[in-house]
Amino acid sequence: MTKNKVGKQVKKSKKLLRSFHQTHLDFMAALLIVSLLINLFVLIGWVTLQTTDMYDAQVKSFLFTR
Repeated sequence: MTKNKVGKQVKKSKKLLRSFHQTHLDFMAALLIVSLLINLFVLIGWVTLQTTDMYDAQVKSFLFTR
């Protein structure tokens, strides 16, 4: 192999490594956003159930029906 071909392969592998790293960062950011949305939904539901008794019967029937 010539020095030019080796240099091109090194550049190609560095580019591939950078794209893999960016994909990993994008995936982790998306996972964090989904996790935050789920936690926010649970928090709002919990606060709603703690502050009002308006929905207690509906929640009980939803969770504990046979």
